[in-house]
Amino acid sequence: MAANTDDIRESVSKDIAALQREVSRLQKMISAQGAEAYYEVRDRAAKAYEDTLPRAKNAVAQIRAEGMAAAGAAREHPTATTTALVFAAALGFLAGYMMSNHRQPQSRYWWH
Repeated sequence: MAANTDDIRESVSKDIAALQREVSRLQKMISAQGAEAYYEVRDRAAKAYEDTLPRAKNAVAQIRAEGMAAAGAAREHPTATTTALVFAAALGFLAGYMMSNHRQPQSRYWWH
C-alpha cells in the first residue's frame, strides 16, 4: 500500500509539474499576444494622428482666418454689428418670455 501511495503521489506530482509548465507556456503566449496587440494599436493610433494632424491644422487656420474676417467686418461696420447683436438679444429675450408664460399642466394631486 505504501508503494501504491508513493506511486500516486509521484504521478500527481508529475501531473502538477506538467500543468505548471503548461500554465507557464500559456502565460508567455498570452503575454506575447498582448504585446503584439499593444504595438499594433499603438501603430494604428500613430497613423491616425499623423493623418489627422494636417487636416486639424488646416481647420484651425481657416477658423482663425474666418474669425479675423468677422472681426474686420465688425470694425468696418459697427452700426450693423450692434444692430445684429441687439436683434439677436431681443429674439432670445422674446423666446425666453414666451417659454416662461407657457403653462404647465396642473397636477391632479395636491402633493405634486
